[in-house]
Amino acid sequence: MKSYINSVVMSCSVVAASFSVSLAADQAIQPLQSTIVVGAGNDLRCRLEKGLRITKPGEPITAKLVEPVYAGTTIAIPEGSTVKGHVSSISSAPRRKGQILRGDFTPARIANVTFDNVILPDGTTVPIHTDATIGASDVKTAQYLPKSQRPGVRQKVKDAAKPLSEPNKLQRLSQAAVSSLPYHPGYLSQGTIFDATLLQAVETPSSVDQAETHSPLDDGYLHVRLLTSLNSGMSAAGAPIKAVVPKPYYNKDHVLLYPAGTKLEGTVTKAVGAGWMKKNGGLLFSFHSAQTPDGTTTEMFATVAGVQAAGGQQLAVGEEGDVKATTSTLSRLRAPLSLIGPSRAVADNTVNKTAWSRAGEGNKGFGLLGAGAAQASVSTAIGFGYFGAGMNVYDAFFARGSNVELPVNTPVFLRIDEQAHRSNGTESSTVVTSDNIRKQ
Repeated sequence: MKSYINSVVMSCSVVAASFSVSLAADQAIQPLQSTIVVGAGNDLRCRLEKGLRITKPGEPITAKLVEPVYAGTTIAIPEGSTVKGHVSSISSAPRRKGQILRGDFTPARIANVTFDNVILPDGTTVPIHTDATIGASDVKTAQYLPKSQRPGVRQKVKDAAKPLSEPNKLQRLSQAAVSSLPYHPGYLSQGTIFDATLLQAVETPSSVDQAETHSPLDDGYLHVRLLTSLNSGMSAAGAPIKAVVPKPYYNKDHVLLYPAGTKLEGTVTKAVGAGWMKKNGGLLFSFHSAQTPDGTTTEMFATVAGVQAAGGQQLAVGEEGDVKATTSTLSRLRAPLSLIGPSRAVADNTVNKTAWSRAGEGNKGFGLLGAGAAQASVSTAIGFGYFGAGMNVYDAFFARGSNVELPVNTPVFLRIDEQAHRSNGTESSTVVTSDNIRKQ
């Protein structure tokens, strides 16, 4: 009996040992999933997909990443990832004179947003810790293009009509109606852009197919983000500026010149402040050196080809890289035309006979309050009409012009002079093809 028990125990030990050996072999065959470290200081540029009413701190917020986040030449967080966060605090800004004269008495409510998690396309949730950021609405790209490449009238009309085809039409319509009230709640509009800076390094799984999500040629521009804020009314000529490369730049031969994380240094060449009579400001700046993450510093030759401006700024980029604020041609044409309505009513007081026509003139001058007050009489409606037309003319021709304002994290597109790089021997020898992209 004793020998039988001993044989059973030995058999079980042999089976257990063989099982553990096979398990260890399987683990040796299957490599561990590698991770990518995204260092602190990297920027997450995301877009609010649906408008949000600013109510109280702690309100949850969801946005989509509009640009991938790189670690060197590898995509760590792909474009389209969901970024979740919350409103960390709410502050108020003083009312502007122009806002009050338009019949809007609502103090601006500013939501400071902090993001807490990134959800990758495969469903993986990565905790993050970002600095509080303020959203930028009405972001537009100003870019220099040769005459042969500039969009025609038809393309401009299509671009202007794009917002009409965006989702959540009913919500956006109701938000516009509420925002026309003299006193109304604050909103984060759909399409608001957030630039959230990572305060701590994070690790993400390296499950992104680099060959499918990245094209070495891309759009031909070196994309950088300003680390120094610029203002044509405050920046001085000769002032130093810095920027960082958020995505790798390859030349036409697929040679890597600047990996993500490259730091650029430059100077402000010229700064012209805005003045009265709609004299707009302008900036001219350039970068002269680049330091890659491995510490190599090289001379660079680049021209500003475009910028992304927020807050409805009307900017234009010249061939030499100068950035200028402009005044809308439509506003200049609309200003004198707004005098026609009240002038017609002076010549013929039956023009403003109906409540709708009076409301239209009153709304020009003082918003909904003016539309209501204009119902008192035709003369009142004419007065509000002239008041609104006068403000339009003043804003279009006599008011102080606009400065070029480029805050930290403003995207700038640079056109690289590759011939100058070759002649100075600053070109990198790293050749990147689709094969070794897959290996990264």
